[in-house]
Amino acid sequence: MKNYISFICMVLSVLALPACTKNTLYFTPELTGYIYDSRTHKPLSDQTGYMGFNGRTDSDNAKINLKSDGSFTIPPITATYYFIRPDVKEYTNFPSEIFISFKNYQLKIIDYSEAYSRQVSEGKSSFSHYKKIDLGKIYLDRE
Repeated sequence: MKNYISFICMVLSVLALPACTKNTLYFTPELTGYIYDSRTHKPLSDQTGYMGFNGRTDSDNAKINLKSDGSFTIPPITATYYFIRPDVKEYTNFPSEIFISFKNYQLKIIDYSEAYSRQVSEGKSSFSHYKKIDLGKIYLDRE
């Protein structure tokens, strides 16, 4: 009888193990690049502006501090879960766009779908894989 109870406890522990494992879904890739002034061709350095995924990033998470070389990183939008996977339908129909807004510069919308198709292999394009895309240099026009 003791062996039977031990066996059942072991089976239940093995079945419960996936419920304790944290899983992450990546709805957007991490985006990196550089922001330059279109007139001077110099990087916008040490400035604070707003960048994010169009339709997905709220204003609290869109504030970006450019580094001295004008580089930026937009973190991916993610969701974590343990056992029950969240519904991903609301994330499948959004455009592959980011918005860029800095003081004294015009708002710019960038479509990153072409860079995504070049830099992310088809096997890694699901929500389960972390993806990082380099957008290169982005030029902003003054107001």
